[in-house]
Amino acid sequence: MIIRPYTPSDAIKCREVFISNIPKYFAENEIEFLDKWLNALDNDTLHHSDAESIYFYVLELKGELIGCAGFYFVKGENKAQLNWGMVHAEHHNQGYGKLFFDYRVNKIKELSPDRQVTLWTSQYTFKFYEKLGMKTESVTPNGFGNGFDKYVMYVPA
Repeated sequence: MIIRPYTPSDAIKCREVFISNIPKYFAENEIEFLDKWLNALDNDTLHHSDAESIYFYVLELKGELIGCAGFYFVKGENKAQLNWGMVHAEHHNQGYGKLFFDYRVNKIKELSPDRQVTLWTSQYTFKFYEKLGMKTESVTPNGFGNGFDKYVMYVPA
């Protein structure tokens, strides 16, 4: 198993990973946001106006891309926002999500030790992040679209 930086040639496989998680974990309309994110990475631009710097990785198992995830440092704040963390549905419940979470948190601590790690997720995945030690700060009903509540979470200091 390898975790490595994302390259533009990974975009199609990342999209496939995302699609494998619809509708259970992602709303279908979120694909356009993922596409914008990947396009910005492919063109080496910052997609989010609140991003100071962006990091994105892929997880390979036996040469096959089975997951992707990233984070960015929030401009003007002492926060690192985890984003687009996903593992292909065929590889759920095998420890890859936890591995990828730990990798990103450790990378944040390596690059900027004092940053608070934050995350936005839905009611379908917040319990996974709770098991990893994250706490819920707020919940917005339908915050990601119809039927997908937005949970704002953080890793306690």
